Amino acid sequence: MKSILTFGIVSIILLSGCIQQGPGLEFSAGPCDESIDAYTEDLGVKEVTWIDDTTLVVTVLVGINCAEEIEGGDFRIVGNTIILQFTSPQCETCTFCVCAHELTYKFTNLEKKEYQFELERIL
Repeated sequence: MKSILTFGIVSIILLSGCIQQGPGLEFSAGPCDESIDAYTEDLGVKEVTWIDDTTLVVTVLVGINCAEEIEGGDFRIVGNTIILQFTSPQCETCTFCVCAHELTYKFTNLEKKEYQFELERIL
């Protein structure tokens, strides 16, 4: 019984240590998806999935000019809101089309609770 209690206490300490390190992010951006009409599709957060108690995957659709590219992603947490950032410099020679891109934000060491999400483009 003592060993089970000791194991439980050690597990809680280790888990709280992981969360105290702060969340990590794995970001990926898909190529232009021509099967999605970026003019009519409801863009924004499409899916939010908890993989376990500290891992969250958020899938987002964004529309950018066809001559632009997504260079990276980041985030900020303000209270219960996660601001999902993506870096996409404005095109110098833009085209007359908008293309949809799927972005995936995979958070690790994130406290499991209800979050609101906002998108922010970094130029």
